[in-house]
Amino acid sequence: MPPPVQTPPPAAAAPVVRPPAGPADYVFPSGAGLVFYYVKTPKASDFEQIVGRIREALTKAESSMLKQQALNWRIYKSAEPATDATVFVFAFDPAIATASYDPLLLLAEVLPAEVQPLYDRLKDAVIKIERMGLTKIR
Repeated sequence: MPPPVQTPPPAAAAPVVRPPAGPADYVFPSGAGLVFYYVKTPKASDFEQIVGRIREALTKAESSMLKQQALNWRIYKSAEPATDATVFVFAFDPAIATASYDPLLLLAEVLPAEVQPLYDRLKDAVIKIERMGLTKIR
């Protein structure tokens, strides 16, 4: 008589692994946030031109959500002399907790014909991007 067929126990379902929120996550559920762009110093003027297009897109935005976001979207450039990177800071205070502050999404909606060339220039200029959600203390 042949031995009984043994079936292996069912495999446990693999846990779902989600990547941590990264620089591409431009949503600030805490109600305020900052995004730091570290730009190659020789490319700082190119990045400033891109910032000019972002400012224009914020001005031309027609959707009520983008108009509301534009009210509290501030852009700063480091005042200290640059070494290997010039830092640009995008500040959102208050931020709409459910809105995306991704400048490429803004450009895609308002200036769609320019998105790819601006993205290519942005990619060439930026060393790294850091995102920081903020909680108000005072």
